[in-house]
Amino acid sequence: MKRDDVNALIDGIAGTVLTHLSGMAARCAGNDLQMRRKIDGVVYEIRKEIAEACSAMDDQANEPPFEGQDRCG
Repeated sequence: MKRDDVNALIDGIAGTVLTHLSGMAARCAGNDLQMRRKIDGVVYEIRKEIAEACSAMDDQANEPPFEGQDRCG
């Protein structure tokens, strides 16, 4: 598999995960706004942890910083 194909696959998987995480509060809590806020807070923390883990992997691989690169995130 070519690197560009692998990158596109990873981007697609990450996009699907983030889309479903973002809609989880509405799906789980419905009209309970207090519960939705709690779930949204947990989702925010999960997204931060994912971003930090990806950044750490980039640092280990000596990748350049994300700023200025032409990639979707």
